Amino acid sequence: MNKGKLQTADDRPTLLTPGGSEGGPFARAARQPQPTRPLWTSRGISSFWLKLAAIVAMTCDHVGLIFYPHLPLEARCVLIGVGGLTFPVMAFLLVEGYVHTSNLGRYALRLLAFALVSEVPFWLFLGHEGNVLFTLLASLGALWFVDRVDDALVRTVGLGGCLAASLLCDWGVVGPALVLLFFTFRANRFGVALPMALPIVMGVSSTWGSFAGALGEGSWRNLPFLLYYAAGCTAAIPLLSLYNGTRGTHPMKWFFYAYYPAHIAVLGLAYVVMFGSMPSLMVGW
Repeated sequence: MNKGKLQTADDRPTLLTPGGSEGGPFARAARQPQPTRPLWTSRGISSFWLKLAAIVAMTCDHVGLIFYPHLPLEARCVLIGVGGLTFPVMAFLLVEGYVHTSNLGRYALRLLAFALVSEVPFWLFLGHEGNVLFTLLASLGALWFVDRVDDALVRTVGLGGCLAASLLCDWGVVGPALVLLFFTFRANRFGVALPMALPIVMGVSSTWGSFAGALGEGSWRNLPFLLYYAAGCTAAIPLLSLYNGTRGTHPMKWFFYAYYPAHIAVLGLAYVVMFGSMPSLMVGW
């Protein structure tokens, strides 16, 4: 992110809709001054603390997924439920990074490099799909095509390609959709709550059937996955609402990138040492 002053609305290009006209569902409010911090708080927390919260939640989630068969139901509920906080925070911060970065190309290359490195431990210990950094990279591409490309055909094809790529990754097309919604509602007083309705409603809808079915058999085994959306994603709303638009005094950019592949590798190897086998692949459930 740019260490200089934050961009103002006048510095940013007007967003064109997929139809090529100004306005519409993805319109940036360039015709109205956009605040550099949320409208609903004057203090709050910096992006550093949001990243730290995402790291804690992500670690909880991956402990819950990797060690799932060996954990009691209560531990699964807590760990995976807390884990639902992770991606909304990542998506929110991706938008902030996009808006304030001084070099978008370098930002994208950094995401790509760590996505490639992370895919090895992710593939071994969590799931056979693209890890969440690939999801964020596809989301960044979708955001760029929607926001910066004037040619309607190129914009539509590019956006479609990014959405298609996200289908092969963790969180699927909901990932870039959430990023675009966060971007669209940045200047809105309810700019966190409105976008978060998407993963909460879709997530609860997709998990409710399996939860209810298992509950009908007298089992609560699917409750952790319901809580991932109902509790974890919902908890992201008040947390993100506290964001004050600043980076904080300890950005630690490289640490947050490097932590992702490192902690997956450590947790996966710990499982192998403790139980003598590879963990079950739980991502995607």
